[in-house]
Amino acid sequence: MPASIMKRDGASVPFDSVKILNAITKANQAVGGEDMSPTDLLFVTEKVCRKLDERSLRHVEEIQDVVEETLIQYDYAKTAKAYILYRAERTRIRNMNTKLMKIYEDLTFRD
Repeated sequence: MPASIMKRDGASVPFDSVKILNAITKANQAVGGEDMSPTDLLFVTEKVCRKLDERSLRHVEEIQDVVEETLIQYDYAKTAKAYILYRAERTRIRNMNTKLMKIYEDLTFRD
C-alpha cells in the first residue's frame, strides 16, 4: 500500500485503506446494501490496494478511479454506479463553492 497520498489541495497525508473500505461501504448502502456482502467489501478493498501498489498511484483522484474500475471489474455495478454518482455530485459541489468564493472575493475586494 502507498505510504501517503496527495489530496486535492496538494497536502500529503498517510494512506488509510479504511477510507477506501468506508467509501465502498457507503456506496453499497446507497443501493440498499444488496450488491455486496461484508466479505465482498473487504475483497474489493484489498484488490484496490494491490492495484495502487502495482501502479504507484498517489493522488486521491487516481485512487478513486481505481475504486470505480475495480467495482466494475468484479461486477458490482450497482455499487459502482452509486460511487460514481457520489463522486460527480461532490465534484459539482466543489466547483460551485469555488465559483461562489470567486464571486465573494470579487465583491469584497472591489474598489
